[in-house]
Amino acid sequence: MSRLLSFAFALTSIAVVSAAPTANIVDGKIVITGLDFTKLYVVVAEGSEADIAARPAMVGDWSDDKHGGTFTPKFPLKPGIKYRIVSDTEKLEVSIPRPKPGMLPRVNTVLPTAADLPENILRFYVQFSASMPRGDAYKYVEVFKKDGTKVEQPFLELDNELWNEDQTRLTLLIDPGRIKKEVKPRLDLGPVFMDQGNYTLVVSGKWSTSDGRTLGKDFSKPIRVKPAISEGIDPKTWKLSSPVKLNDAVRIAFGRPIDHPLMMRCLTVIDSNGREVAGRGEEMLVGSGWSYFPKEPWKPGEYRVHVDSLIEDVCGNRIGQPFEIDLLKPMSKEKPKDMELAFTVPNR
Repeated sequence: MSRLLSFAFALTSIAVVSAAPTANIVDGKIVITGLDFTKLYVVVAEGSEADIAARPAMVGDWSDDKHGGTFTPKFPLKPGIKYRIVSDTEKLEVSIPRPKPGMLPRVNTVLPTAADLPENILRFYVQFSASMPRGDAYKYVEVFKKDGTKVEQPFLELDNELWNEDQTRLTLLIDPGRIKKEVKPRLDLGPVFMDQGNYTLVVSGKWSTSDGRTLGKDFSKPIRVKPAISEGIDPKTWKLSSPVKLNDAVRIAFGRPIDHPLMMRCLTVIDSNGREVAGRGEEMLVGSGWSYFPKEPWKPGEYRVHVDSLIEDVCGNRIGQPFEIDLLKPMSKEKPKDMELAFTVPNR
């Protein structure tokens, strides 16, 4: 009998030890064992106990698997920040170590690259040298007037923000309600940019990358505002220059700044057999032009620049379709169509 009691006590002891709750970060998720995950929540464990107690639970998804409960945060966990898992009886804390000091991350550029921009510009793209976290963009990017006054709510603030896959490029949309005339946001707050005004877009150096390093230095982009561009794009008005030499570029001057990512994606060169010509496209004329260098020298003959209908200028105007439609004028029911511009490479 005593042997059975001893064996039962040993099993109980093992169960107690194995049931000790644990929490670890695995692939950006918090994995918890030994606790009922249906009664758990996660908070940022920074500041005083009163600060932590008053802080709302982090947003994310809980799942139950063979390891226990797994919390997948909506936004990436940040190195150097402590996170607390709270249950009815336990408080567990986890964190990702800060990386060792290295080369400071930076803002590579802000697109459009031009300083002279139309007052109805729709988008900016901020390109970083390192991956950035989601959820903080509108805290760290601001627009100021010449006198230092901050422009309130210049961007359309989206919960999920607009990042590329590796989170090195952020797309900032100017609130369309402050571009289009006679709509409430513009009537209440006015336009973000006004013709002949001078502004500065500032990316704060206090912003931390996904691995916990701060940018360290503010990035400032000056903006000189020019009159609005309100007409749809017409590729027939573009000025195309054929290659002068067999290894030279074909060039197009648009006459207005074109959205950079769409420029790179929507323009291709096709040969007389309908095959795409391998090569490299580049922006020129600070966004108002494009050049395309072939990978191999041109062969004399006929070529076409294919223009995808998705192309837009920096104001959101598309082929034959302005961003802002005047309801007092007849509206075209035709959707934007792909177009092609022909050029010839002569014998040299």
